[in-house]
Amino acid sequence: MDASQNRREFKFVLPPHLADVLRSRVAAVMVADRGAEDGYPVLSEYFDTSERTSYWQKQFGVPNRRRVRSRVYGRSDGAIPASAFIEVKHKLDGVTVKRRVSVELDDLAPLSHGTLPATSSKPRTPADERILSEIDDLVNQRGSRPVVQIRYHRYAFDSGPEGTIRITFDIDPRCRFRLIPLQPDDPDFELPLLEPGSAIMEVKTIGPVPYWFRNLIGEYHLVPRGFSKYAAALELYEFKSRTPVVPPQDPPSGKPPRAADQFDEKGRARPAATATMGRRSHPSPGRSGGFLKAFFGKFLSRFQEQNAR
Repeated sequence: MDASQNRREFKFVLPPHLADVLRSRVAAVMVADRGAEDGYPVLSEYFDTSERTSYWQKQFGVPNRRRVRSRVYGRSDGAIPASAFIEVKHKLDGVTVKRRVSVELDDLAPLSHGTLPATSSKPRTPADERILSEIDDLVNQRGSRPVVQIRYHRYAFDSGPEGTIRITFDIDPRCRFRLIPLQPDDPDFELPLLEPGSAIMEVKTIGPVPYWFRNLIGEYHLVPRGFSKYAAALELYEFKSRTPVVPPQDPPSGKPPRAADQFDEKGRARPAATATMGRRSHPSPGRSGGFLKAFFGKFLSRFQEQNAR
């Protein structure tokens, strides 16, 4: 399946007792990525603005949103050569497309400060230049900068270049907020995003989901759910580490509260908010009654005039 094709994505968070079972069932039907039958590490650096615009766009379901990330592949044993990409992940009305350009590993560190790679060992295509221009807009015009780095071990199964479905299993996703240069197969990620042994099964399809897979998720009563590794990292670690905002309080008046304000008519302690509401001024009955009386009097006089005619 071509990674640049428009596609729909469905995710399933698998508990530890199902992760290996589901992966074995899928492996019996689909072919693993060639040369990566035992999986491969994926390292990514996610960009966002200081206001976390990308995160909030996802939470509010903005239909047209884009996110920049850099990604590094490769295994320490050399079985999978090192490679690096800068990507724009674009979601539009539920359809996802990934645009990416190949770069040198050393180009990723300058990108963190807004410097895009100027040269490449491979000739750039017009499509590459458009992607770099889009990344430049998101990084230098809209202020996206690296926020968090994430690593997981991926098992990928594909239906082939002419196929319509790709299924991946991401095992042991972990993150770090120490923004050090990404290196292939770096294991130094200390913050887990899921329970040990759990996995994220992601289905990417450009057509109907095959019947055998629908039967599989029905057999195990699986329900798709949204899961963003980036959002999970922020919610589990960054947001919780921030100092909570304390709403401003009214300065103390220096006068002790009156006993009548502290207790209700049944002798129960009155909450502070309730006591405050109890002290609000209300319109006097005389004023309210006078207004209603004048209104209905005018209404009745017009009604009598129409009957007299």
